[in-house]
Amino acid sequence: MKSNTTKLLVLIAIFLFGSVIISQSGIFSYTRLDLTENKLFTLNEGTKNILKSIDEKVHIKLYYSDEATHSIPVLRTYKNTVMDLLNEMQRYAGSKLKISLIDPKIFSPEEDEAAQFGLQALPVGDGGENVFFGLVGENSLDGLETIAFMQPDRESFLEYDIAQLVNSLNHPEKKTIAIMSSINVQSKYDESTGEMKQAQVFVTQLQKDYTIKHLETTSETIDNDIDVLMLIHPKELSNKSLFAIDQFVMKGGRLLVFVDPHAQAEEVVPDPQNPMAAYQANKSSNLNELFLSWNVNYDANKVLLDDKYALNIQRHQGARPQRHLAYLALEDEAFNKKDIVARELTTVNLASSGYFVSDSLQAILKSSKAASTTSSEALKFLVDPNTLFKNYNADDKNYTIAGRVTGTINSAFPESIEGVDKANLTLVNSDPKVVLFADVDILFDQMWVKSQNFFGRNVNNAFADNGNMITNLLDNMAGSPDLINIRGRKNSARPFIKVQELQKASDKKFREQENVLKQRLRETEQKLNQIQRDKGQQDRLIMSQEQEQEIQKFQKEKLEVRKKLREVRRSLDKDIQDLGSNLKMINIAFVPILVSLFGVFILWFRPKQNGGKYAK
Repeated sequence: MKSNTTKLLVLIAIFLFGSVIISQSGIFSYTRLDLTENKLFTLNEGTKNILKSIDEKVHIKLYYSDEATHSIPVLRTYKNTVMDLLNEMQRYAGSKLKISLIDPKIFSPEEDEAAQFGLQALPVGDGGENVFFGLVGENSLDGLETIAFMQPDRESFLEYDIAQLVNSLNHPEKKTIAIMSSINVQSKYDESTGEMKQAQVFVTQLQKDYTIKHLETTSETIDNDIDVLMLIHPKELSNKSLFAIDQFVMKGGRLLVFVDPHAQAEEVVPDPQNPMAAYQANKSSNLNELFLSWNVNYDANKVLLDDKYALNIQRHQGARPQRHLAYLALEDEAFNKKDIVARELTTVNLASSGYFVSDSLQAILKSSKAASTTSSEALKFLVDPNTLFKNYNADDKNYTIAGRVTGTINSAFPESIEGVDKANLTLVNSDPKVVLFADVDILFDQMWVKSQNFFGRNVNNAFADNGNMITNLLDNMAGSPDLINIRGRKNSARPFIKVQELQKASDKKFREQENVLKQRLRETEQKLNQIQRDKGQQDRLIMSQEQEQEIQKFQKEKLEVRKKLREVRRSLDKDIQDLGSNLKMINIAFVPILVSLFGVFILWFRPKQNGGKYAK
């Protein structure tokens, strides 16, 4: 007996000694087991790389109004999600990253600090108090980055937003993106209205992380400090402008091209002498001089149609939505999931796009096999989208809508141009960084985003991933692959799918019963009206016995149907309550009993295996 006691004490001592050594040595400080379905507590490799590369210490402060949000469970839950992620990042970065949680109570110095940093204060707290829920990042070199308000509907981009903030503090220098466009996408003063036209949302998004430079389409030089050139709807470019673009690409420059056979976003100046000018105008763009030298074929007179991805559009207010073969909502198989840009996309909307044909083009976006093509002329005077279905036949092949140029490409100007010495030319590029899109409308707000007023602040709510795709692409092309790797995390919300199914089934049954009631009501009213018409004018105000009987019959039917409706609603509640009771029974009773039986089983058989005897 003594020997057993001694062994037990030795084992306890070893366990305690081992625990102290492990906890103090930090052997398992980087070991985690994330069993959540969406890996909510696992940092992306891109985030880890950013945290590893921190040079100057970064201090992140989360300003969260704890007391003012007692009655706002959505924000309180999301605050825990934010803090969990911040703590995990701090654990991984160690002393390079410091995390602070600050409660900016009303009339406190912390509230003044939050306001000075430009954090958004929303008057939605208890008693009308301002609610702060923003992030401030600082480095030791007085660098400052902020997220004005942590919106719960951006949870899927939470890790990206915070990692981007850290990366911006660690690398404060911004890349330069030049935009050369024949369509206005940046903010501009409109002389006809006397108002400032707002920039397209994708431009305002890029301005947060990049220096945006405007280049005229007549530019004949491209500066060396430009990291990425965006060429949007190029029309009638001069030979010298084409040469400048060609040499920019040949010397390793990064180019993003958007062409279109029929750009819906192009505005045509009205001609009072010709009312049809807007319809007859050529809205196509091309870059064939360069495309051909890159082994890419593109027909500026052909528009892509796709029955699988056709969008429902409403031509005017009150009109019935119609499927439009030239307006596409690309999903699922339309994205090349092997390309990092398209990996997390869900929906991308296009309008009257074209397509490319090339063996040296690696697709990013492509049509379904239910696609076909038509002339761009067919869209100029299109009144009824249904006419596109006439004589429509699928081609049974995928058309490339966007892709990367791969392989070796040659200069389109092997003999140079006037005034440029051929000896200064670069004629071959074996690793081009060029991405082509056969649609321009993909960039414009109406295809993917709506602006709404949120407590006096303009908030853009995206209904498609066009903006994410452009941002992904620029991050990738400008040399920030770590950021693009951490886009599009899953939300922490875990809906009760079984409960939702029960609710849907009951709602369907409820609607059916409701329709029966309405139908009976209509039938009874029709019968009452018929009885009233059959009576003479003199007796119209006197209720007949037949009318009384009909009314009594309807009231009885109405009570019966209402009773059935109540029974349906009670059955819904009963099904959900039964489900909850069963789950409680399993968790509270069944699992402990199962564990206990397993323990008894082990105790029962172990002595026999060891040759021992049971104590009496």
